[in-house]
Amino acid sequence: MQTSQITTQVDYSQIPPIQQKRIIAFVNHFVTSTVSFLNSFCQLCESRFMEFEYKTQKIEASLLILEAQLSSIQGLDAQETSKELKESSHEITDCESQEGHTSVAVDNVKLSLETSNSMAKEATVKRDDTPLGVKASDDPRFVKFFKMLKFGVQEEAVKLKMQAEGVDVSVLNTPDLVIPEE
Repeated sequence: MQTSQITTQVDYSQIPPIQQKRIIAFVNHFVTSTVSFLNSFCQLCESRFMEFEYKTQKIEASLLILEAQLSSIQGLDAQETSKELKESSHEITDCESQEGHTSVAVDNVKLSLETSNSMAKEATVKRDDTPLGVKASDDPRFVKFFKMLKFGVQEEAVKLKMQAEGVDVSVLNTPDLVIPEE
């Protein structure tokens, strides 16, 4: 068998080169379109991460407040408290996973906070044997704020929360102050 080779008698020195301006224009267009796509993709990912972080912080804050309220109730055992915390965290997580139901989770937390507030008030009324009062850090009205500080929430944020609930802000500066019970 014979192999046939195709030979061309082309003189490459006679062929004009490809225009450099045209190649540079193609390369520049490719680079700019790629960088533009990557920038928009990065911004999209970053905005989704920020949204996820915001939702996570919202859930953490709700859980801290709920935990503070539950810890202020004297009649609950540690096991009951942990069970209720797990149940409420599952409810909040389930509600958060479904889009558009964030307000339901917040309403559930507010409802459980109101319930725990009323139970805490009943517990303080039942154990109202001492007319002297309690330390500010042990008072059921302020214990959640001291707990928030203990968990690392900034003092200014706690003060704003206290003002929003109509509670005296100066109590944070004197946690050992004896406050007469109402």
